[in-house]
Amino acid sequence: MAAAALRQTGGEFARFFVVGVGATLVHLGVYLLLNWVFNLGEHDAWGITATYAVGYLVSFIVNYVVTLRWTFKTQGSVRKGLGFAFSHLVNAFLHLILLNFFRAVGAGDALSMLLIWLTPWLVDWLPVLGRPESLLPLPVYVIVVPLNFIMVRYFVKR
Repeated sequence: MAAAALRQTGGEFARFFVVGVGATLVHLGVYLLLNWVFNLGEHDAWGITATYAVGYLVSFIVNYVVTLRWTFKTQGSVRKGLGFAFSHLVNAFLHLILLNFFRAVGAGDALSMLLIWLTPWLVDWLPVLGRPESLLPLPVYVIVVPLNFIMVRYFVKR
């Protein structure tokens, strides 16, 4: 019994990971695109916060549909939808707080310098990766993704 539950949770986490990577790429793509369209830099705190929030909202919509149908293989309901929205609202605030914290401490600059030093060819090929604000989401994702799995699983599976 315990082994079957562990396998099920492992499969859910693997699907959650795949969906999360897709949602993260959507989020990051919208964020980078809007930063480029509005010519925002690392020091445009309100602008990058707004573009990050818009990217999050777009990825949230995609994520909700795929999470219900594929990750946890369940039907939607008002209760599940509200739980999912609540967990993502908490998650969105964590994202925005951490994004601005990492911006304030210069994490984008440090990551940018590290990436330029380690893979100058990559930054030459995709110059957006050399911009500090483009890399700010990375440490945010490392922290909030595992927390989000726990919250979403709790609301969608119960």
